[in-house]
Amino acid sequence: MIQTDKLVQFYCAQYKTFAKKKHKKAIPETGPYPKRMQRLSKELLAIHSPKIKQPQLENYHRQLRNLAYFVYRDANPIYIMQFETYLVAELVRLDISSLRDEEPELITERFLNFLYQEMPLAICRRTLKDLCHQYGQFGMRHQIVGMVPLKPETEFPQTRGMQRHFILHVGPTNCGKTYHALERLKEASCGVYLGPLRLLALEIYEKMKDAGIACTMLTGEECIPEENSRITSSTIEMLDMEQHYDIAVIDEAQMIADRDRGHSWTRAILGVKADEIHICMSPAAEEVVTHLIALCEDTFEVRHYERKTALVCEQEAFVFPDDVTEGDALITFTKRAVLDIAGRLEREGIRASVIYGSLPPEIRRRQIRLFLSHETKVVVSTDAIGMGLNLPVRRIVFIQTEKYDGISTRPLNIPEIRQIAGRAGRFGMYDTGYVNAMGEDARNYIAKRFDQPEPVIKKVSLGFPHILLDMDEPLNAILKIWKSVEPSAPFEKISIDEILFLYDKAYKARKEIDGFEDKHTLYRMLTCSIDIKNRDIVDLWLYYCKTYTADVSLHFPSLIMCNDKGLMRYETFYKMLDLYHQFSTRMGKISDSERLNREREKTEDTIMKLLAKDKKDYIRTCKYCGVTLPVGYPFRVCEKCYGHRPYKKI
Repeated sequence: MIQTDKLVQFYCAQYKTFAKKKHKKAIPETGPYPKRMQRLSKELLAIHSPKIKQPQLENYHRQLRNLAYFVYRDANPIYIMQFETYLVAELVRLDISSLRDEEPELITERFLNFLYQEMPLAICRRTLKDLCHQYGQFGMRHQIVGMVPLKPETEFPQTRGMQRHFILHVGPTNCGKTYHALERLKEASCGVYLGPLRLLALEIYEKMKDAGIACTMLTGEECIPEENSRITSSTIEMLDMEQHYDIAVIDEAQMIADRDRGHSWTRAILGVKADEIHICMSPAAEEVVTHLIALCEDTFEVRHYERKTALVCEQEAFVFPDDVTEGDALITFTKRAVLDIAGRLEREGIRASVIYGSLPPEIRRRQIRLFLSHETKVVVSTDAIGMGLNLPVRRIVFIQTEKYDGISTRPLNIPEIRQIAGRAGRFGMYDTGYVNAMGEDARNYIAKRFDQPEPVIKKVSLGFPHILLDMDEPLNAILKIWKSVEPSAPFEKISIDEILFLYDKAYKARKEIDGFEDKHTLYRMLTCSIDIKNRDIVDLWLYYCKTYTADVSLHFPSLIMCNDKGLMRYETFYKMLDLYHQFSTRMGKISDSERLNREREKTEDTIMKLLAKDKKDYIRTCKYCGVTLPVGYPFRVCEKCYGHRPYKKI
């Protein structure tokens, strides 16, 4: 924030300009102004509460404006000194005290210049808080529009100077589109694979190694380097925008519309420096991706693929657990439900692999191996199974047809159903894939949608431009105003909710964070990929923000820092290990790689042991009487206990 003295000087200059300005009507004098000054001065000095109401504060601005007319007109140096030293200074004090925590940071030289040029004399009748809001809405907005190119494709001038050629591999799941792209990647002297998941990056890394090709794996969680490697297999966020490749493969490009991660696909398509680029995607993304390529004035060709196996919806609704057969994948949408279903299966003597989002990638991989080796008969999974996991699944069964999307519980949409259902069938093993759902209504819902064409994607996600980090204003204000500026079609801004959540956490501890004022440093901290719903993870992140400059290395996490119990305790600890590696890499700290790998392996082994134990403990029961609840039952209390609840009205 600018110095208070400078703010007082600005107020005085504005009031003086107002007094000397010609007015159409003379301002009436409501009594001797020296007495009015004395009375108002006492009134302002008596106010100590920062919660002064804005209308009252605005009234003081107007009273000072009227007094200024007489004070500067008479040019009495004593009254001018009293007006500026007491009245204006007190008004500035009250204005500053009414600002919210982060608003004082907006009061910069640029803000005062904005008021002087765009809103002259506004301070004479409006509060500082009101003008801060106006500056955020208009002043910063114009500045952002001026700094950020109107056309996102022009942000990569070096890439625009290239003549790139795109090969689009378009088709549903199980059609071989990624296989053909990877065959071409194997011929690259310097190539890169870009996918959505660490598991996919690891799978491609192993395929390249099996083919005798030197390959490096790079994700946010780890790096497996290899000397003289000519292929890099990585998650899409890890793309090196400065490296020149001869061949690049961008997988699962339909995720370009994702509100949280889609900007990484947009950035890769617009900016990757590769002579030949293969993009694998569902048909829904073809139109918008070709539009992006046209904006870049690059060339492209499209190759369409059909499923190699038939996909059929069964006529009879699935009955649990009677209809479970080997090769099934049972789909539900929460970790609790996955473990509940797995527990019920094991009670029936059916061993099951489990896959869900918070499970560490290596554990997911081990669970898949158990299924591939027939040590487990079925898979119970969330929708994590729908993204590139190559499993020999005979049938997909939807135990649930609704999911919570972070805002509300809603029915599955067509793209989600097709992405998951498309995993059924495996060329050369299951020539026909089957789809079903538990209950007649659910089966009918899936049957009407599983083979319907996906709605065409019309929007692509656009990320935050780092050039805005050079602005003087606070980062959260820049983010909010940037978000409010509508981009040209087909672009849509990413969600900034998680970044703002972490900003609020960091702001409260800003005096303890070295580098908080450096927006480039702060943005690196805020964009760490962490689970913001896990309090232990957020606490560790904030601890690292406060202490990262204390030593050459970060404090290594320990299991005692996890407040969860059982399986969740070790899952949280694994996330802490990932955060340790990620934060160390981002902030240039030395990490203990050997200890990190050792702790990861120990934690993975523990999680596998916990998952191998009797899963019956995870079966959902009524919290009062302990009776087993029906599959998919949405409440924690059975009907009988609910009917006899003590607080039920009579």
